[in-house]
Amino acid sequence: MELHYARLWFSFTLKQELSDPYAFYATRAEFESAFRAALSCKRGDCAGCRNAACAFPATFGQQIAGDPEAVRRHQKPPLPFIFDFPVLPSSPNRGLLCELALTIVGSAVQLLPAYLAAVGILIESKGGAVVGVAAESPGGARTAYAGDGSHPLPLLGSLDPAHTGPLPTGNVAIRLFTPLKLVQDGRLLKTFTFANFARTLMRRVSSLAYHYEGAEPALDYRWLSQHSESVRTAESDCRFVSWNGRPAGILGVARFAGDLEPFHLLLQLGQATHLGKSASFGFGSYRVEG
Repeated sequence: MELHYARLWFSFTLKQELSDPYAFYATRAEFESAFRAALSCKRGDCAGCRNAACAFPATFGQQIAGDPEAVRRHQKPPLPFIFDFPVLPSSPNRGLLCELALTIVGSAVQLLPAYLAAVGILIESKGGAVVGVAAESPGGARTAYAGDGSHPLPLLGSLDPAHTGPLPTGNVAIRLFTPLKLVQDGRLLKTFTFANFARTLMRRVSSLAYHYEGAEPALDYRWLSQHSESVRTAESDCRFVSWNGRPAGILGVARFAGDLEPFHLLLQLGQATHLGKSASFGFGSYRVEG
């Protein structure tokens, strides 16, 4: 299974003191507003708009597929981008140099100019000033990116050497860098099993591939789902955390034991896509460790 994406790194300085360390964990509404501003769109919604080529509905529309079988498997498409936001240090932090990353998936890369402008507007709205943009290449190297079309944007994928390599077949650890929001029966889970993690990951990665790569992943969903039940939690220091007094999700490291080889590619791809609720806005970031 392949999933192509591009990753851009935005360096910026804080022009003012920010007391909220999570200030850059933008809500969907904030980035939607920035995206409309980047397109010089003054509409509050897309109803009645005749601009069929507009980048806004292509990004935020999340149109349900016309194929009933695809709807059954993938349901509503996820958003085609993923942010990695910084957690800011305590004040004083004015003048601090920070960075955030934006990953754009599949066909959404064609809308790159709108994304570049929108992220700049978002950073400014949070009290920052962009000082540079870099594109990540396979292997993890970064090069300055002007965004003027003079250089092609590097594409990353499941075979990116920065995220692939041999993993143990019998056990792996998952280190959560930002809170993981797994929802079951309308409630945030306080703990999770490998089966919870793997099933959510299968849905997310396969849906991104279907809607933005135009490819149906060759996954045996039923077998993988059943097989995930046999993987046990060997050890875990994961705990449920709150940010600014509000439930945020699960943080920590969990090590799983069992036959994990069938899940290696999914686990590696999920490092780029994040996982769980609000994955597009920085939550559910993790790394797989041997």
